[in-house]
Amino acid sequence: MASPLTGLTAVTDVIKGLDTQIALIGLDPYNPKEKQDLDKLYDLKPKTQQIMNQFGPSTLINLSNFSSIKPEPASTPPQSSMANSTTVAKMPGTPSGGGRLSPESNQVLTKKKLQDLVREVDPNEQLDEDVEEMLLQIADDFIESVVTAACQLARHRKSNTLEVKDVQLHLERQWNMWIPGFGSEEIRPYKKACTTEAHKQRMALIRKTTKK
Repeated sequence: MASPLTGLTAVTDVIKGLDTQIALIGLDPYNPKEKQDLDKLYDLKPKTQQIMNQFGPSTLINLSNFSSIKPEPASTPPQSSMANSTTVAKMPGTPSGGGRLSPESNQVLTKKKLQDLVREVDPNEQLDEDVEEMLLQIADDFIESVVTAACQLARHRKSNTLEVKDVQLHLERQWNMWIPGFGSEEIRPYKKACTTEAHKQRMALIRKTTKK
């Protein structure tokens, strides 16, 4: 059975294509070939729905050998076995539901690391699950914004290599942050805050009051 859909196609488009082919053949096939094609279509449709439910409607699947897929159990197949089958689910680059789909092993800040940081501040403190998700999302957004700005600085100096100084410059100017031990070895001088005349007058008044 040849499918009109080829290459990487969104799973929602695949389901629509299957429905169209089923409708074209009809409920009562006229010959054994149409009956065989209809059976394959009915086998493929629940599998594509499983992929959509597991990975989202924007998931891309490879349809180069779409007609050769063999029926599988109705249970949701694990991701490792799906990678070796002729239908390959591709994780979209941007989560469709706004959540974070990347595994924790690829995250800079995981829930375990976040809990360790909280325990360093207060061993008895517990974070609500929603608070953990919010903090992890804030961390992801912060990292993304810093990397994006640093890449723009690297491009501004006409370089195709992102260097530590690009990240340092953005952190210092935008967030007033300086991370020692990275980049240049220069020792940053301590900047003593300038005292205003009003502050001097208040301090003189305090000293005068305490002497009485």
